[in-house]
Amino acid sequence: MDKRSKKSRNARRKRRNVAEKWVIKITVLTFVGAVICSFVSQLTTSRSDITVSVMLLAFMLLISIIFDGIGLSVASCTPEKLEKYARYKKQYAIALRLVANAEKVNNVCADVVGDMCGILSGACGASIVLQLCQSGQFSHWTAIIVSSVIAAVTVGGKASFKKIAVKNSEELVFMSARIISLFITERKRRK
Repeated sequence: MDKRSKKSRNARRKRRNVAEKWVIKITVLTFVGAVICSFVSQLTTSRSDITVSVMLLAFMLLISIIFDGIGLSVASCTPEKLEKYARYKKQYAIALRLVANAEKVNNVCADVVGDMCGILSGACGASIVLQLCQSGQFSHWTAIIVSSVIAAVTVGGKASFKKIAVKNSEELVFMSARIISLFITERKRRK
């Protein structure tokens, strides 16, 4: 066995191990995040009136649509498109890291946050239907209409924002980098 084929096999094995660790890590993170979000959502909707439930539903739908678009914009952006932002050193570096890790960023934004909020919005819709049922304003059509409106707003919102996300990918990536930069502090270098 020659050295090159052994190195190549080791490199493939290492990439596969990294990918498997990512899958396990993101699965656990999603589970924990879903438990926390479900708990907060359930606590909020069960002890509030229908107005708060509708506002929570709208918030979850909006977050789902926005994060799905961010994931797509990062996946469709290239480092060359970001060069016009190079004068903003910190944000530019963050934007380049987002694009370099596009697969993971897309997974977190679109799958974890976007889909988790989408699923929780369905649960919030069920809570709204339950509240309508308890108030005596329920018909068989209420559940059908509420779930259909949630599905239509989710799919329509994501479809329209995806068009914007692809067309303006570098702007969305840089805007995301600017927001992330607000939470990252500069480390002082030792001399």
